[in-house]
Amino acid sequence: MARKEVARSYDFSTYPSPNSVLGQQYYYVTLRFWPSLVFVTPFLLVYEIGRFANQAGPSSPNEQLVAAWLIESLVRTIGVSGYYFPAPTLLTVAVLLACHLVAKHPWKFDIWVLAGMLGESLIYTIPLIVLRRIPQAAMVAGGSVSYDTWLNEVIRSFGGGVYEELVFRFVCMNLLHIFLVDLCRFPRTPASVLIIFASAVIFAASHHWPLGSEQFDQTEFLFRTFAGLYLAGLYFFRGFGVAAGCHSFYNVLVYTLVALRG
Repeated sequence: MARKEVARSYDFSTYPSPNSVLGQQYYYVTLRFWPSLVFVTPFLLVYEIGRFANQAGPSSPNEQLVAAWLIESLVRTIGVSGYYFPAPTLLTVAVLLACHLVAKHPWKFDIWVLAGMLGESLIYTIPLIVLRRIPQAAMVAGGSVSYDTWLNEVIRSFGGGVYEELVFRFVCMNLLHIFLVDLCRFPRTPASVLIIFASAVIFAASHHWPLGSEQFDQTEFLFRTFAGLYLAGLYFFRGFGVAAGCHSFYNVLVYTLVALRG
């Protein structure tokens, strides 16, 4: 008797075939890696062009995006280094492109899919913006914010949204899945809940010492844990591109509101 195959949580082959009528619907197209890569490419270009123009070459997590620093640290350990080397961007492109090739999904998709992903990304920022106004620390900024400071933060926001989704959702959730489900043989449903919660806590904790530059604050930690849960849900149900877009646009909106209130 043939062995029954068990579908895994993050196995995109369990979704409808791209060649089927159902697989060509917008919902499933946006879950694939190639549309996600095309969608986030402008974000990566904005970050890299802005970073190159500023000639920024920070070397510690306290001076730059934690996710980008983690990726660059990994790259340096294998002997690739330089004053300006776009390791986070190249790794993001390589990972998404490799996943696309392994899945053997079609290259062609309707251009309007990107417009839909843009609209979704903006809409999904609303719950985070609304909740962000609840804590007292919501949009409070001391002093005025210069145009250069605002522009720098906006540029960082586009890179941060993509890199943090790569590190804390794609990498973290898949590694936890391999450990809990494949190695430890945890049941898929409770393991998925644990994976989403654990990735959210790790995401929140990364902003504080010893990786992040911020002192621990309970309100901020709880908010970021919720944001991690929310973004993990977007990643799981709406794909990498929409989650990264929501994350990036949320960051841009927050820094813009802070600048306007300064």
